[in-house]
Amino acid sequence: MDQTPERPLDEYLVLLSQAGSTDALDGLARRWTPRLLRYAARVLGGSTESAEAARDVVQETWVGAIRGLRGLRDPAQFPAWIYGIATRKCADAIRTNMRRRRLDAHSVAGDASLREATVSVEHQIDVATGIRELPPKQRAAVHLFYGEDLTVEEIASALGIPTGTVKSRLHHAREALKRHLGVGRAVAPDPQESESRTRRTL
Repeated sequence: MDQTPERPLDEYLVLLSQAGSTDALDGLARRWTPRLLRYAARVLGGSTESAEAARDVVQETWVGAIRGLRGLRDPAQFPAWIYGIATRKCADAIRTNMRRRRLDAHSVAGDASLREATVSVEHQIDVATGIRELPPKQRAAVHLFYGEDLTVEEIASALGIPTGTVKSRLHHAREALKRHLGVGRAVAPDPQESESRTRRTL
């Protein structure tokens, strides 16, 4: 994938931030906070409640980023690095929400609700659209690939998984979207079927 004009600016801001420039760090935050909010909201489910949780996730992401930024050896890897932090914070938020739901179910409705509260995250998230119906791991891969235009290799780095797993998640997500939209409806191209990349937001 060709480098977008924004990438060199991000790298420059990272270098200045590592050298101690608070203005550069503010610049990174202004550029990346909206993207991280979109990403976290989609991974967490896209509801109003998820949007509120996404703000907390992004705040925690920046706390972690500020602490670890000087350890980032290659500024060109900043996108994958920051999304990796956000992904881990999303996972923490999902686990916390599951524990809260289990406690609420136990105190309010007994064993039946408790069993319902402990089903997988995918089935707990109340969604209405095809992407929102995808499991969180697939939603994350879809958003990073089609929404943020990261390469498969960059997504693998961000999520801490092999490139083959990224391709598999994207493939299964695409098949699920085809079923949701109906046979014959066009969806974004499968990364395993084409080498050319077209930026799309699903």
